[in-house]
Amino acid sequence: MKVAMVRTTLHKGSGQVVHISEISKRLRHKGITIEIFAREAMEDLSPIEPVKVTFTGSNLPFFRHFGFMAKCGMITKEFDMIHTHYHPAIFTGNFVRTLRNVPHVFTFHGYAPIRSWYNPKQRLKMLDHTIGTIVALHTGVDRVISVSNYLKDVLLRFYKVNQEKISVIYNGVDINRFRPDHNSSVLKEKYDLENSLNVLYLGRMDPYKGVPFLLKILPLILEELPHVKFIIGGATRFDRIRIKDLTLSKKMRKSIIFTGYISKEEVPLLYSLCDVFCYPSMWEGFGLTPAEAQSSGKPVVAFNHCAIPEIVKNNETGILVNPGDHHKMAEAIIQLLKDTDLRYSMGKEGRKRVEKLFTWDSCAEKTLELYKLLAE
Repeated sequence: MKVAMVRTTLHKGSGQVVHISEISKRLRHKGITIEIFAREAMEDLSPIEPVKVTFTGSNLPFFRHFGFMAKCGMITKEFDMIHTHYHPAIFTGNFVRTLRNVPHVFTFHGYAPIRSWYNPKQRLKMLDHTIGTIVALHTGVDRVISVSNYLKDVLLRFYKVNQEKISVIYNGVDINRFRPDHNSSVLKEKYDLENSLNVLYLGRMDPYKGVPFLLKILPLILEELPHVKFIIGGATRFDRIRIKDLTLSKKMRKSIIFTGYISKEEVPLLYSLCDVFCYPSMWEGFGLTPAEAQSSGKPVVAFNHCAIPEIVKNNETGILVNPGDHHKMAEAIIQLLKDTDLRYSMGKEGRKRVEKLFTWDSCAEKTLELYKLLAE
């Protein structure tokens, strides 16, 4: 079986790109011929080399979507199936399905609510993506993979997709890469974290990811635990929170470390050096970083909404609080920082949960089962 995996842009640091890379590698090991097609590839997917789709007009916004669609139709002649991710790749899948009479699978990773963005251009873009996906889902998609039950409910209620078309297949974690026994002494020395309790946030700096909540939480924690350090790791692509514009006290500035973009090699070590992983995101279709933190044996503190309760088991692998309640979030972090045994037991249970529910091997196996069903 030959499958064309399509996303127009493979962004650096994107959870969707991690998903595409990890399941593609595993499907190849199972004997499936997978080729990844993209207009632009910013991330290294080794050992897979994405096929760069080139065409005249690729630098023209909006019109390039049609050029990408047409070129994909030309270069996927020998493929048995097309599997697309995100908008506008979904329209490419519909076009190839019609042109080649092959099944089209679309993985729905979800969209953060339009109101979550500050940038007007980004708001308009997400409105376009949402409307476009509504149309595309009803004009040529054979099956939809939802990466959480939360997103399945969104597909049913908002996008009006037939339930029989939806398969829930959770994202995974590389449990060999993200594990509790990493030696993070090099990073601890680099950031001067050897004698402190450490709280980690890892993710993009986009507004809906909740970084401003961290800056509300920190002074509450420092009142009780003055030697705590907050590590804020990650970069942004679109709607950057300008940290320099935020008012920080001298005490807070000493307690916060902004790492910027983190290399692939350092990411597992960051999880290892923290005592608590805090993730105050206001929207998540899955929650890859909380899953990675649990795989690394760390308790998670997050808001109890969207897909987060599917990933983090409240009071077992972490503590979930009402959305937006930064006081309760601070209390939960303080509780965990003061209780070593609780941190250890939650971290241990988190690792078990990931091994049971969220592995890329399981994700790839269930995806392959869906492929075989459609190929019959």
